[in-house]
Amino acid sequence: MIRLALPRALTAVRRRFRTMLFARTVPMRNRSAIVSFTFDDFPKSAVSNGARLLEDFGARGTFYATGSYCGRVIDDIPQYCVEDLAALARAGHEIGCHTFTHVRVSTLSRASLNREIDLNAAFLAGQLSRIDLRSFAYPFGDLSFAATMQLQSRFTACRSSQPGLNIGVADLGRLQSVRLYDRLIGPRDIFKLIRQAVTNNAWLIFYTHDVSDRPSNFGCTPGLLKHALEAASEAHLGILTIDNAVEAICGRN
Repeated sequence: MIRLALPRALTAVRRRFRTMLFARTVPMRNRSAIVSFTFDDFPKSAVSNGARLLEDFGARGTFYATGSYCGRVIDDIPQYCVEDLAALARAGHEIGCHTFTHVRVSTLSRASLNREIDLNAAFLAGQLSRIDLRSFAYPFGDLSFAATMQLQSRFTACRSSQPGLNIGVADLGRLQSVRLYDRLIGPRDIFKLIRQAVTNNAWLIFYTHDVSDRPSNFGCTPGLLKHALEAASEAHLGILTIDNAVEAICGRN
């Protein structure tokens, strides 16, 4: 049993060491707890309902755009259009980056991943006169060490789908987040997460897709999003975009 357990233990140590070696961690210097609301891909309802609710609370979110989805219907869900991009930018929301074709980054060579990011950046620059893509989210939550190293050299922050809160230190190449999906989380769970964020002076990142009265398996209702915003406001959490939150945890505002 010792012979079997030892290689397993060594593998775990190597994996931990490799993770530490490639991590882009920064100590968190934020003065109070922070919450960010992010929207992946993103469906049209994330703008018409999601952005509207955020604005009602005087807050802004981060919307990760997949260029090839613009103006299309994916899985029976209408996606954002050019006018939605312009409306988000005018209102002060952050436009973040996905891969252009929503492909998994772990399947791409270095050159192919660069091409996906360049295509997305070119598409968005063609629609918006001024845009600075500083934040990335991994499509499907899929990542690899090579892709993470490459992407964290191009973006200020990369959001993963690894569940949890960012406490004490934040790995800007693989930020932890929580799924805001109606099928997975309820008001009581949100209250507990908000309380945990306050207790630990943490950065809590929610992510979802559509915001609809009949959401997909990867979306939420306007009611659930509103509850999360109310809970964050009542707990006096700063509601910040990913880019602004990075500034806060680095002690720059």
